[in-house]
Order: sequence, then structure tokens, then C-alpha cells
Amino acid sequence: MVDASHKNYKWIILALVVVSSFMAILDVNIVTVGMPKIMSHFGVDITDVEWVMIAYTITYSIVILPMSFIRRKYGIKYPFMFSILLFTIGSALCGISPSFTDLIIFRVMQAVGGAGLTPTGLNLIAEVFPPSERGEAMGIWSIGAMVAPAVGPFLGGYIVDYVNWRWIFYVNVPIGIIALSGTAIILAYDKPVIAYNKKFDYVGFAFISLCMGLLLYALNEGQTFGWHSPVIVQSELISGITFVCFLINEIFVSTPLINLEIFSNYNFIISTLVNMVRAIGIFGAMFILPLFLENILGYNAMRAGILMAPTAISVAFVSFFSGRITDRIGPRYPLVIGLLIVAYSMFLFNNLSLNTSMYAIIINQVIRGIGIGLLNAPVMSAALNSVKKELIPEASSLIPATLQIGASFGIAFIGNELEVRQVYHLNQYARDINYNSPIYHNMINLLQSDIINKASSYLRFGAAFPSNKLAFFDYLIQMFASIASYGDAFAILGYITLGGALIAIFIKNKTT
Repeated sequence: MVDASHKNYKWIILALVVVSSFMAILDVNIVTVGMPKIMSHFGVDITDVEWVMIAYTITYSIVILPMSFIRRKYGIKYPFMFSILLFTIGSALCGISPSFTDLIIFRVMQAVGGAGLTPTGLNLIAEVFPPSERGEAMGIWSIGAMVAPAVGPFLGGYIVDYVNWRWIFYVNVPIGIIALSGTAIILAYDKPVIAYNKKFDYVGFAFISLCMGLLLYALNEGQTFGWHSPVIVQSELISGITFVCFLINEIFVSTPLINLEIFSNYNFIISTLVNMVRAIGIFGAMFILPLFLENILGYNAMRAGILMAPTAISVAFVSFFSGRITDRIGPRYPLVIGLLIVAYSMFLFNNLSLNTSMYAIIINQVIRGIGIGLLNAPVMSAALNSVKKELIPEASSLIPATLQIGASFGIAFIGNELEVRQVYHLNQYARDINYNSPIYHNMINLLQSDIINKASSYLRFGAAFPSNKLAFFDYLIQMFASIASYGDAFAILGYITLGGALIAIFIKNKTT
């Protein structure tokens, strides 16, 4: 075991946290590209297969909240090791799942382990690094945390296309074994909080579990069932009621699940808001860009994944320096500049078309990666440095929880906006086109049969093309409306990210 007083101990611990966090975050993103294969293998439809992601997301968001209690009750080492072990076993079981039901059950197990990795890892970083070095540490941690979403589609695409979908789960096993072995050998045992005999807040946990579970269910399934459908409206209503009940319970209970004192801290509130807004923008873009590449430009999963990789490279390069910059000048300026750069990259995609080149996409991804790299370290260090040492467990749980909520909201919101904007553009085209005009009939006459026959090999949109000229013309209108909706969606995300930059201006550079 490495002596905790050794000068390199904190850096070794940071490496273990980065590896374990990378594994957990990679899993969430790598699984998305395997959904079609899972559907085909088990014979389920898209509504059913969505539960591979929904079960993980809901479980993760619920289990992450009691981690502050677990840290105080049992310390860090053993909960951290148990989380790695459970995640690794869950991954192996997901890979060998004989039925779709078994896969969902094992995903829940995997999520329980994953929920313990991020908050415990952040808590561990805050324990071994002083506030003056946390920016640099968070910069290095964010390399793994933000590179994983960019690497996931590429690696997952390769595995799905050329190996077997089960390996998107098996790939976690060797990483988990390495992380578990390193933690057992290197991480020093830390004693729990002395005489910590407070009872667990079961009532508060029940309320917040219902609140989070139903909220995330509504966000994930709203587009499937319709945002005004009874099941979605009821889920949102009950989620709101249980959240109010949770707050009331936390105020009057003697041992609250979350110490609400943390929300009296100005910098923590601002950091949390920025954290959620950046999650909406970043994960919303990560969701719709592969859709555009695969559904509009016709790229396969691996090729689309390759175009996501430049973001990972930029994030990895910039994150290390942004951490050091944050330690020197504070979080405000890196946050504002980073959000402005991310917003600029969104606006660059406002005019997407069939002629959008790979070069333009790669440059845009590099720019966005620079912005993301500037964000991670300052928002994390600002949140952790702003609270008292005894509130670090709460902060370590709430940071990834709010990130998950923001990401889920961003994906649900922008997915709905895609449909709304497509309908808007269809109505615009319908209004502008006069089907009785000579121009319209001249355009129809230009669409000769040879053009129709060549269209499927020239254009990269869709699968089968209509065989008659009128239907083909309507098909083109639908295509152009769809393409325009993607441009609008990126612009919307750009404005949301600008809002985050405005909020970040008010963050204080000095810790309180």
C-alpha cells in the first residue's frame, strides 16, 4: 500500500478516480450505438429497448443521492471498492444476458455501482487535494469524464459493426478489474466520521426517489407517449408534489438526506445552475449530431463516431490547462469564455445541409471541445471549493445529479424541438408553394425519371425514394424541412448556452 503521506499519493489516487469515472461514463455513451442490435437480437421494439438507457439513468440518479450518508457512515475506500465491483459484475452480467428482462435487471445493478463511482471519486479528490490544487485535479479528471462521451460512439460503433454488441458491456470488465485492484492496494483506509450514528432518512429518500424517477421517466418518455398524454402529465405532477414533500421533510427531520444548508452558499448555487445549463447544451448537441450524421448524411455508426473524436482530443488537451488557469485566476473567466466558445460552435451549425463537409464538422467539433475543456475544471472546483469541508459529501453527490438532470432535460427538450421545427418549416414551405403556379409545374417537369433513378445514389438522405415525380417533390420538401430543423435545434442550444455564460458572470472568484 502506498503511504498516504507520499508526495505522489494524491496523483495516484487521481489516476484511479479518472479510470473508474471514465469506465462508468463511457458505458452510458457506448451503449447508445448498440440499441439497434439489441432490438434485433431480443426482438423488441424501440419503446422497449429505450429501457436499457432509462433503467440506468433513473437508478443512477436515485442512488447517487444517499452517497453523502454512506461516505460519513462507512468512509470512502470500501464504498468506492464496492461500487467498482458491482459495476464490473453488472457489466459482465449484461453481456451474458439470456433475455431482455435480464438485461434490464443487470443494467439496474450496473447503475447502482456507477452511481457510487462519480460522487465518491469527486469526494476523494476533494479529500486528497487542497483547494488551491483542485482546479488542476478537476481538469485532469474531466479529461476522462468528457472524453468518454466522445470516444463512446466511435468505440461502440466499431464493436457493434465488427465484433458483437455484447462486447459493449464486456469492455468494462478488464478496466473494472484494474481499477478495483489498484484501489484495494493503493487507497489508504479512511475512518468513517467518528460516532456517526445518525439514522438514514428513509422518508426523504422515498420522496426524492419518486421525484427523480418520475421526472426522468417523463423526460425520457415524453416524446414517445406525447408531452400532453395522461401518463406524462401525471408523472410530472407527482414528481412536483413529491419534491415539495421532500423539501418539507428535509426541513423538519433531524437527520436529513441532504443538508439544505448547502443551498445557502452563493457560489454553489451559481455553479449548480451553470452545471445544469452546460449539460443541456453539451449533451443536447451530442444527441442530435449523430442523428444528423446517420439519418441525414447516411454515415454508419463508426464513421459518425470518428467525427465525434476531435471533441475528445480538444477536451483532453485544454482541460489540463484550464484546471491550472482556474487555480490561478478563479473560475469566472474560464467559465464565461468556455460557454461563449461552445455557443459559437452551436451557431456554426445553424446552416447545416447535405453539402456540409466532414472538414466543417471536424473543425466545429474541435472548437466545441476547446469550449468544453475550459468548462469542466472551473465548474467542479467552484462548487467544491465554495462549501465547508463537512458539506463536501453533499456537493459531490449533487454535482453529478444535477448534471444528469440537465443532460436528460437537454436530450428530451431538443428532441422535441426537432419535431416542432420540422413541422414549422413544412408549414412555411406549404405556404410559399403555389401548387397551381407554372413554376411548380416546371419544377415537376424537371424531375425526369433519370433524375429520380440517380437521386438515391447522389443524395445521402433516407432509404427508398418515391417513383413518381410529385411524390418525389414532396419527399424533397420533407427532407429540406428536416435538415432546417437540425440547424434550428443547434441555434436553440446556442442561445441556451449563452444564457449559461450570462449566469457564469455572477460567480465569485474567491471561495467563501
